Amino acid sequence: MLPPMSEPARATTPTLDTVRSRPGGRSARIRELVLDAVREELASDGYAALSYRSVAKRAGVDPATVYRRWPTRPLLATDALLEIARNAVPIPNTGALVADLEAFIDAIVAVLSDPRWLRLFHALSAAGAEAGADLDQTLRTFWDRRFSGAEEMVARAVARGELSADVDRRAFVEQLVAPAYFRALVTGQPFDPEFAARCVERALAAARR
Repeated sequence: MLPPMSEPARATTPTLDTVRSRPGGRSARIRELVLDAVREELASDGYAALSYRSVAKRAGVDPATVYRRWPTRPLLATDALLEIARNAVPIPNTGALVADLEAFIDAIVAVLSDPRWLRLFHALSAAGAEAGADLDQTLRTFWDRRFSGAEEMVARAVARGELSADVDRRAFVEQLVAPAYFRALVTGQPFDPEFAARCVERALAAARR
């Protein structure tokens, strides 16, 4: 499965190989096996090929068990993906705004540069497009929490006097991260060594205007 990334100033690319143990009984173990299997299937073949039979076979459980707990494909995929995405990119706290922002973008780039992680992000988008109202709300809540976490960097910078107190924190984070996701998910253009520095410079320039 996909573990959380470590939290140094320059994060390294996570792997798909390390299994993280979770507390709980048989039910929790089955959930772990199934969601791990979903992530491996998505990373290998993408959302379009995801099926209950393939997931059940990889997890070593009956397909009916999978269907009973996750009655739709979007629910199955989203449950698996949101759990890893919550921890995929940690929020740095280096004590300086520029260092925080560059470490944050570097972590995002590390994730989006790995083809297996990138397939998972595409799968999350595909599941969201197929989802109903309940899952739409789940996805919106997830992204809102992710942005709120990133806004902590901005709040600390305001407290240190590095940014004005009237800065729009959500707009600042959007300005910061949008180029990375656009490049990875839309244009496919590779990342260069100065990418993070440019993202930070542009976000700061927009905030200070």
